[in-house]
Amino acid sequence: MTGPALRLRDVERRFRRGRGVGPIDLEVAAGAQHAIEGPSGCGKSTLLGVIAGLDRANRGSIEIDGRCVDRVPVGRRDLGLIEQHLPLYEHLDGRTNVAMAVSGLDISREDSRRRVEEALGLADAESLATRRAGTLSGGNQQKIVIGKWLATRPGVLLLDEPTRGVDVGARSEIYRIMESLAADGAAILFASSDLEEIIAMSDRVLVMCDGRLSGELPAGCSESAIMHMATGRGDAA
Repeated sequence: MTGPALRLRDVERRFRRGRGVGPIDLEVAAGAQHAIEGPSGCGKSTLLGVIAGLDRANRGSIEIDGRCVDRVPVGRRDLGLIEQHLPLYEHLDGRTNVAMAVSGLDISREDSRRRVEEALGLADAESLATRRAGTLSGGNQQKIVIGKWLATRPGVLLLDEPTRGVDVGARSEIYRIMESLAADGAAILFASSDLEEIIAMSDRVLVMCDGRLSGELPAGCSESAIMHMATGRGDAA
């Protein structure tokens, strides 16, 4: 692939009374982890929803691996884009939940079963494979969702507050899997309100303010630099 895995050009989504996001331009390369940060109401979750196809942009273009998808409201999963909130089917066991995340995966095949077991194993959830998801704790349900991310082998992964409400162990596991997926070539775009998480897990910070990108900061930037830009005061000192 010669271009970015994810590219937005002049993307805008407006609601009544003028609220919304954009216009926004951004690129995320294969293997990169970019964070979106901004104050409450800045529009970062709205932006991720537009990219994922959960909402439709009013204008602009969205490309995944060079393919324009801004006119495709659903089905972006088939193009390699996965968003965080894959459904969890509480009446099904962990193995079946993971298998259902992958279109056309047949768990009667040995190679498919191996792929599912690998995803559950990497999520440290081998013991969850045969238990119904609805009987598990919230942390263990999260581990199955993590297994779904792994099984899909996404080209682009969108995460909105990926560690909010999880325990320390699950947080560490999520970080490890994000790094593993990026190392395998996935482009990751995640929104977070945790500045320590953003600094630790991103190689570029995209700062939003009032529905627009107010700037970008490199890996290793300071919390004060992020906060300065997030308040709309321009480039960090």
